[in-house]
Amino acid sequence: MATQQQVESLGDSPSSNVPTSAHNTTDSNDKDQPDIPAEAEELKRQLDQLNMTISKVRQEVTTQVEKKQQLQSDLEEARRIYQERESEYSNIEHNFFQLTRAVRATDDDLSTIRDSLKLLKYNVSRVVMTLNKKADKEQAKAKFIATWPHLSLVDNQGELVEPSHINFLAEKLIHEHLVLSVFRCPVYPGLEINAPFAALSQWFTEHGSNFSVRLRQQLALILAKSSKATDSDLSMAIQIEKKRIADLIYNDLADIYSPFIRENDAQVSEEKSYYAKVTDILDKAFKLAVAIRGQEVEITTLDLEEGKQEIDEETMVEVRGKTSGIIRFCVCPAFVGGDGEHGFLEKGKVVVV
Repeated sequence: MATQQQVESLGDSPSSNVPTSAHNTTDSNDKDQPDIPAEAEELKRQLDQLNMTISKVRQEVTTQVEKKQQLQSDLEEARRIYQERESEYSNIEHNFFQLTRAVRATDDDLSTIRDSLKLLKYNVSRVVMTLNKKADKEQAKAKFIATWPHLSLVDNQGELVEPSHINFLAEKLIHEHLVLSVFRCPVYPGLEINAPFAALSQWFTEHGSNFSVRLRQQLALILAKSSKATDSDLSMAIQIEKKRIADLIYNDLADIYSPFIRENDAQVSEEKSYYAKVTDILDKAFKLAVAIRGQEVEITTLDLEEGKQEIDEETMVEVRGKTSGIIRFCVCPAFVGGDGEHGFLEKGKVVVV
């Protein structure tokens, strides 16, 4: 019985079901499979590493392409913003110039004012040159000494140091009237608001405000517009002041060039008289004063010490071309204004010892 069970148990064993030849075949396959060489393993490792590098490079290239596209997009946006800002700036600049043009009393700028000053000085010189050798030397000497006692105009014998300076001194007399009565006037000759404006302007300056510039420009604009209404109270007040200044200049010239001027004017028509020439000079000076008051920068005359100060070629021109020496007297002062960026200079005219 036991023997029979053992036989059955053996019959049920898995190994008993596998043919012997199958076991032998498997063992033979394991023994026939060749081993992978170490070189192949190294090549495979290098290939895998190369594939990883290629993948990484591709990823970096993709990233760079995306960055380039983003930068290109940012650049286009920057260009768009720049063009918008440029357009806005152009509009602002246009509006600014329109505003300044509206504030300015005239269309003049610093360059045209400089040209007008040159022309004014030329007109003064031309009028005086027509009077050359017509002066009464004794009366001229008395006039000059009384007007400028601080100047060394006569020698030890009481004669004029240089009689040829009579015409230059006559020019000086005209320019002094123009400077004192026109160009140094706080606003404009003949206005009742000159003194109040000067006080108010000084107050603004002391408190760090430049509002006086805008106020000055607005007043100049009013003057320019009201000049067309010749019958207004303002225009009449200006004309009265202009006549007062003209009378002063004319009488001074008539005293120097006596009796020629008065005798000449008694014989010629009014428009050819020396009084008309003086009035023409004043008309130009008054017109120039409005243009100067309408500027952003303040244009003033430069003071100097006659008889003490050395000539400064930066701001002065000597009548005979000298470049050194003490200033005997100033024929016409320099006009200066502004700063380094918006500077103005019309050189003065001097006579050197």
